[in-house]
Amino acid sequence: MNKRLVLFLSLLMNIAIFSQQTDTLQIVRADTLQTVQAVQIAQENQDESVFKGRFSDSIDEIWELRESYKRGTFSLRAYRPNYIILSRYSTNPNRQPIGLNMNRAIPEYKNFQNIEAKFQVSLKVKVLQGAFWNKGDLWLGFTQQSFWQVYNGKMSRPFRETNYEPELMFIYPLNLTAGKFRIKMAGISVNHQSNGKEELLSRSWNRLILITAFEWGDFAITNKLWQRITEKGDDDDNPSIQDYVGRTEFTIGYARKKHIFSLVLRNNLNFKHNRGFAEFSWTYPIKGTLKMMLQASHGYGDSLIDYNHKQTIIGVGAVFQSL
Repeated sequence: MNKRLVLFLSLLMNIAIFSQQTDTLQIVRADTLQTVQAVQIAQENQDESVFKGRFSDSIDEIWELRESYKRGTFSLRAYRPNYIILSRYSTNPNRQPIGLNMNRAIPEYKNFQNIEAKFQVSLKVKVLQGAFWNKGDLWLGFTQQSFWQVYNGKMSRPFRETNYEPELMFIYPLNLTAGKFRIKMAGISVNHQSNGKEELLSRSWNRLILITAFEWGDFAITNKLWQRITEKGDDDDNPSIQDYVGRTEFTIGYARKKHIFSLVLRNNLNFKHNRGFAEFSWTYPIKGTLKMMLQASHGYGDSLIDYNHKQTIIGVGAVFQSL
């Protein structure tokens, strides 16, 4: 009996010791798991903070690619920058815009000045949210650019040119990463652009545009590659416009402290007869939401009426806060 009692007590002690060791091991495992999760969260936060506060992060905000940026439908947002250039100087103003449609007459010469003003108003609205796997968005956009001979009193200060650009865009978020290179989104746009003038000075075209946006380090890059919807004969206001204005466009943005730099590059992708357009902009805050802007450009297609006209332009103005 004594031997059995001793054996029974010994068994109970071993079970108690094993149970205590098991509880201790579970606590250690739980603590280890929490530590691993904390490290993973810290790494994710650190990874996201690489782009925090830099220009590239605005891709997510502009197109509401992340859930935290979503604002629903039918609310006006800024699309492209909204600005006014109070004074811009052209080395070669287009005083007699001649198109390439040989069936149309040559317009009269007008004594436009080298200096004029320009403003851009650009808005978009989301009309459908969460299409295709609850991710894609459908947007309507509208951009207007006006070129104003405001200092030309002899001609009663006319608007030399105004361009209207409505478009329908489908945007789908992506999150493809290779090192510092991140593809943020892809989309397609049906785009119309025209100047609303009579036949002799009429300029218009329609395009299907493939859109991609990506980040590379501190740079935000948007690419547009388009195919013109062709028109025939007399209906074509601007034959061969893609050979001058281009077939693709890159917009590159970079932010450094309070400075924001952007570069727009268009090219016709024809290496034998290469043409295109380049525009550099620099903005810096003045007071509150108002920012100063310096803009310089060179090439073809500063406006639709100038699609086949080459000039160099520099101007100073102000950018207004986005909606």
